[in-house]
Amino acid sequence: MVAKDGGVMTTPILQGALTFPAVAVITLLVLVAWAFGAFLRRDLPRTVSVAAPVIVAIATSATMTFFRLTNDVYLLSDEKTWHAQSISVAEYLSSGQSATVNLSAGKEGYSWIIGTLYWISGPAPLVPIVFGALTFILLVPICGAVTNLVARDLRLSDVAATKAVRWACYFVALCPAIVIWVPRMLRESISMLLIGLMILWFLKYLEARRPMLLIGVGLMAAVMVTIRAQVGMGIIAGIVLSSIVAYSTRYRHVFSRVMLVGPCFALIFAVTWAFVDSTSDLSAESIALRNRALTDASSAFDGGETAYTADSLLEIVLFNLPRAALGPFPTELNLSGGIVIAAMSNIFWLACILGALLLFPGLRRAEATRSQPTEKRRARSFVVLVVLAMTLVAILSITAGNYGLVVRMRLMPLVALIPAAAIGFQVWRHRRSGDVLFRQEAAAVPLRRV
Repeated sequence: MVAKDGGVMTTPILQGALTFPAVAVITLLVLVAWAFGAFLRRDLPRTVSVAAPVIVAIATSATMTFFRLTNDVYLLSDEKTWHAQSISVAEYLSSGQSATVNLSAGKEGYSWIIGTLYWISGPAPLVPIVFGALTFILLVPICGAVTNLVARDLRLSDVAATKAVRWACYFVALCPAIVIWVPRMLRESISMLLIGLMILWFLKYLEARRPMLLIGVGLMAAVMVTIRAQVGMGIIAGIVLSSIVAYSTRYRHVFSRVMLVGPCFALIFAVTWAFVDSTSDLSAESIALRNRALTDASSAFDGGETAYTADSLLEIVLFNLPRAALGPFPTELNLSGGIVIAAMSNIFWLACILGALLLFPGLRRAEATRSQPTEKRRARSFVVLVVLAMTLVAILSITAGNYGLVVRMRLMPLVALIPAAAIGFQVWRHRRSGDVLFRQEAAAVPLRRV
């Protein structure tokens, strides 16, 4: 059944949800998610019960979905576009004829994924909503596994690593900035899943050097580019840059590190900018035009004649980047829905940034309290998380058009920031709690002659 709202055709969310194909597809998605979650469980410490945070994630996603169904029974704004495009893909798969709706450039992957589900289940909007909820639930073990890898790289004690992993899992399950977008037919959940898998497998590759892990990262990156082209290119650039930064730590002199990282950063930035420009038709003026509308969340690309105009990339960075990374500022607050949601989610966003920044002073204080000199702690994996988060924030400052969109786009770097914050808070609190932070290396015992 399709209803009319102000002359615009709208689709009920529960349309076709109780048909046998829809129920069968939802059941199959649940089983696949359960099997994949069991596979991810291997990368978590045995001392961490991932079942509890997963149950919390299921409860929060179910609650938000129920709230959505009791308040917005129809698909809204972007959801209607994805629904129509997915139906055209399903019709193409069933009949082989050309799709009647053109797919959005750089976003075709999402329509093909949902269209394939529609091909089996029929055009039931609840199917992609459940799909998004399941990808959100899988973020719990993924972020926990990433946190565990970073803790292992820093050689944190089992107790400290367990606390950090548990904190990361519960934060994902309860973070309002994530949960609020779960019951939506949008690309946010699957984008976060892909980014999480790319980070997890890349960190495992740094630890184990298995080529299959790099192939997995490449496959996830290829899918990501078809879903969010700019973010996909940004995460690829971030992985390359983080690898270079991590490698540069082998050099003792700061000048040597700068000489290695500086040209590579310039080259990666130039290539990424060229790609974003070719896919989005961006310029200094158009980017500034989009971001002038940050305080008006009615449209992603508003601005009008009063829009700010920039003459250089430097002005764009000075104007957009602080707002994308830290906004909305007090002077930008108003009662519009996008600003209110952005201000609320900003509390958790800034908490993650603070937690990530606390690692280095906390690590330095913890090292100073050690009675025996040991090998210097490696922060390679942590550096990867920080560089990836910074790269995605930079992409966000270029592509976002209002604070409503900023809140959604911030979910991408949040996948890297949550594990970094969990580790940072745990290292920082060591100074106050007195817990053993690092693993105790066994001392070499000389052999005796009998």
